Amino acid sequence: MPFENEVTFVKMQKAGKEREFDEKYEAALKKCQSYFGKEYPNIILSDVVEEKKISDISPIDGKEIAKFQNSSKESVEKAIDMLHDNYKKWFNLGYVERSRIMLKVADRVAEEKYLLSAILAYENGKNRYEAMADVDEGIDFLRYYALNLIENQGFIRFTGKGYENEESLSVMKPYGVFAVIAPFNFYAITVGMMAGPLTVGNAVALKPSSDIPLSSYLTVRFMHEAGVPKEVLAFISGSGGIVGKTLVENPKIGGVVFTGSRDVGMDIYHRATQKMPKPVITEMGGKDAIIVTDRCNMNKAVEGVVRAAFGFAGQKCSACSVVYVHEGIYQEFLKKLKERTEKIKPDDPRKKETFLNPVVNRDAFEKFKQMKDKFTKEGKVLTGGNALDRDGYYVEPTVVVDLESEAYIVRNELFLPVLAVRKVKDLRQAVEEINRSEYGLTGGIFTEDPEEIKYYFENADVGVVYANRERGGSTGAMVGSQPFVGWKSSGSSGKGTGSFYYLQQFLREQSQTIAH
Repeated sequence: MPFENEVTFVKMQKAGKEREFDEKYEAALKKCQSYFGKEYPNIILSDVVEEKKISDISPIDGKEIAKFQNSSKESVEKAIDMLHDNYKKWFNLGYVERSRIMLKVADRVAEEKYLLSAILAYENGKNRYEAMADVDEGIDFLRYYALNLIENQGFIRFTGKGYENEESLSVMKPYGVFAVIAPFNFYAITVGMMAGPLTVGNAVALKPSSDIPLSSYLTVRFMHEAGVPKEVLAFISGSGGIVGKTLVENPKIGGVVFTGSRDVGMDIYHRATQKMPKPVITEMGGKDAIIVTDRCNMNKAVEGVVRAAFGFAGQKCSACSVVYVHEGIYQEFLKKLKERTEKIKPDDPRKKETFLNPVVNRDAFEKFKQMKDKFTKEGKVLTGGNALDRDGYYVEPTVVVDLESEAYIVRNELFLPVLAVRKVKDLRQAVEEINRSEYGLTGGIFTEDPEEIKYYFENADVGVVYANRERGGSTGAMVGSQPFVGWKSSGSSGKGTGSFYYLQQFLREQSQTIAH
């Protein structure tokens, strides 16, 4: 079967079924409430309950959705031992059977996609369109990786004869147990980080984000129902200080997959490899920039920048957080940018018309309030800058202008709906400033000049680049067609998710020779 992106809303929109989409989503908003107000166990072969608990808090109103386990070190070690003892049985099922099971998982998640997207509204505050796209992307990862493994015949290759009486074979085998330490901002990332190592035959210990544990928990249940053995997939909620640390430092962990901040990612990278080498696949955010030249389509540029900067309240690794604007169009661009940004009003993500959701938790909310001094000290607030006095964690989309190249908000990832604007004299200066950044995840350019696009693509030290993308000038990579990969401090492997290179990172080569 050929791979095809799920893209639920796009397909329904093309078929004239937008009303049906909204009806199904509204029904799911009601259905998902039956999952709230409960306590959920860890899954370590069987259900495991701990002495201490953590709360799943909704950014919509700051209230508790459910309780989860705050795992002990002993529970994490028990899970690792179980997974390590069983991963070879899973690998030995063969790549065809494992792929078949993972395709069944994709179908099972697809059956529940409205429920999962509705839960995300409560858990991390995503509006219905971004939440559905997020779940769709998770489904895409499951299908793409399964089909990619089949296409590559399990990465088994005959390698010929070293000597006349020999037959040799290259076989790619799993490392064993992968620790998956997942972020809050994308359900799809959680799913993809599990799907990669599982599909090729590893076992997985999932530490979900404490901000989206319910959607993660249900997905692990769906995976088990679809045929992934409980012996090779464990759900372990809790703190980074206990769960994360124990996973990273345990010698039975064959590799680590992490998405999150640079500081945490680098700490994991060093601690995981302190005693022996192992793959540590990290995606560590970015300071993603869009360049707007004096040869742009102004309206397209403004829309592309705004959507990339303020989609999901700027809490995307790919969010545009700095825009470099040619001095010749700087004032005109600011005028249009201000007008467009002020049309965006933060609101309840359950509402159909909401674009800008609350930030994910109280820590992010407080961070935004504390940043206000930097906005005014380093530049000028063009619009926004205020936290709203209401239940939940709502803040205004904020644009800060007249900034120097080394300003804190120009160089550092904020993960908030804050856009810094820099005036530059030409494209070359913009690219030079981008390349001085320690990050290199995503970026974009708006220009109608093909030579400027060529210059940007050839010279920007960035893993994912777009030109003239109005739907999101630096955001929205699609599984299969746009691998998502970070350079420099944005990632450790140089291989992208949703890419034909991705799966081999979870495998190690064994050379087999039989002499006759």
